[in-house]
Amino acid sequence: MASRVSDGMHARKDALMHCRSLTVALTMLVAATTAMGQAGDLTDGVRRLISSHKWGEAKVGVSVVDVTSGTTLASVRGDEPFVPASNMKLLTSGAALMILGPDFVFKTKLVLKDGVLVVKGDGDPSLADPELLEKMEPRMTVADMLAALTTATTQAGVTKLDALIVDDRVFDRVLVHPRWPADQLSRPYCAEVSGVNFHANVLHVFPGPSPSGPGHPAVYSLQPPAPWLTMEVRSRTVAEGNNAAWISRDEKGRTFTLRGDIRHKALSPIEVTYHEPAGFVANLLATELGKAGVDIPSSNVRIAKDGADPEADVALTEGRVIAVVSTPIDEVLRRCNTDSMNLYAEALMKRMGHAVTHEPGSWTNGSTVLRMILTEKVGPGAAASTIISDGSGMSRDNGVCPSTFTRWLCSMAADPKLADIYADSLAEVGTGTLRKRFRDAKLRNHLQAKSGYISGVRTLSGYLTDAASGRKVAFSVMVNNIKVDSAHTAALELHEEVVQLADKWLTQRAGTPPLKSGG
Repeated sequence: MASRVSDGMHARKDALMHCRSLTVALTMLVAATTAMGQAGDLTDGVRRLISSHKWGEAKVGVSVVDVTSGTTLASVRGDEPFVPASNMKLLTSGAALMILGPDFVFKTKLVLKDGVLVVKGDGDPSLADPELLEKMEPRMTVADMLAALTTATTQAGVTKLDALIVDDRVFDRVLVHPRWPADQLSRPYCAEVSGVNFHANVLHVFPGPSPSGPGHPAVYSLQPPAPWLTMEVRSRTVAEGNNAAWISRDEKGRTFTLRGDIRHKALSPIEVTYHEPAGFVANLLATELGKAGVDIPSSNVRIAKDGADPEADVALTEGRVIAVVSTPIDEVLRRCNTDSMNLYAEALMKRMGHAVTHEPGSWTNGSTVLRMILTEKVGPGAAASTIISDGSGMSRDNGVCPSTFTRWLCSMAADPKLADIYADSLAEVGTGTLRKRFRDAKLRNHLQAKSGYISGVRTLSGYLTDAASGRKVAFSVMVNNIKVDSAHTAALELHEEVVQLADKWLTQRAGTPPLKSGG
């Protein structure tokens, strides 16, 4: 009997130990399941955020990914293509950085040979960009830039030139994308794209009241100075009210008309694009050299001929470089993404096309290179679902899935040579296109993002980074087919709400090991 009691006690003890082991195992299973469930739970949270707004006919897509593991934290229509607007710059700038490299420098050269002066373009979009000139140490103006080029020429002993040639052949001469809105081509965001660019390919017009008083035509000043252009003044000076002036231009971009009412001297310019940047630079430099006493026949102030140009080619092969204007790629990327400069994105698109094909850079070969990089870094499926029309997102023909953006961001973050340059090119709270956004969000992690807007489209994609651990979340929130103002407001609110949701997730898990990839 004693033996049987002892055996029973052992049996109960074994059963108890088994139950405890089962409890521990179940607890671990529940913890693991909860951890994996938390990753997917952001989808439910995102759906709730979306459903809290009235969208009308608008379509919403969201993707959120843990960059460290590649785990998808949320996906709502994440694999459906959306019109990206300026989020397209994320792909263009990243691909250009991969192709050209982090040490790449744009170089515009002045080359002199036996009375022939050639401006050799490299596709630099930043040459004499007034925003960048103001940030230089010491600060420069457009006049300073022109004076430096003129001085370099005169100090080389030049008093007479047989020819002044601007060589823009690094790019093709399709200056305007065919899918850009034709009624907006005078706007700065539709500036032409050339192998030689100057002053962001935009004129700054500063109108002011006539010294003769109300009723008389307004006066104006122009930057850069371009006396060969025609400015028709149909603007009048008024005694009351505020300035209400604008500028129109003809299709060739050579005749401009100043219209409206002027009461005060303008402190900020009216901006309008000009036509054929390479020709503009040729005329501009010829004018400044003429002021410095350099004689140039006007008949030989020109742009390089398509294909072979013996006069220019001999000078470039055998001539002496007398000046170089250099711009590092990180400055170009920052202006492209933080300030969302379309010219910069398109120049990067064409420049990487030229780098790979050794042909004039174009939207055709640039988009081919971008698709090649997408295939390599994100996968053939993502590349196949992406429609590439231009590099800036002005074209409504572009199409990108939210998940393609987040996977692209993960790929960029995984490259130790490129990750910081790329991420640092994006806007932060209080800067660039995020200057007035996320003011009340109280984010605990570092936000770097690219916004996007064209009519009917609002997008935002980027990173949240925990400063202590370096752990990142990539996100993309895309809203298309916006028909009413309330949906525009909802889209902007959703951007911030999704970022705040991801910010909370990252804050809670920044110190924990990353989940294994689940999609």
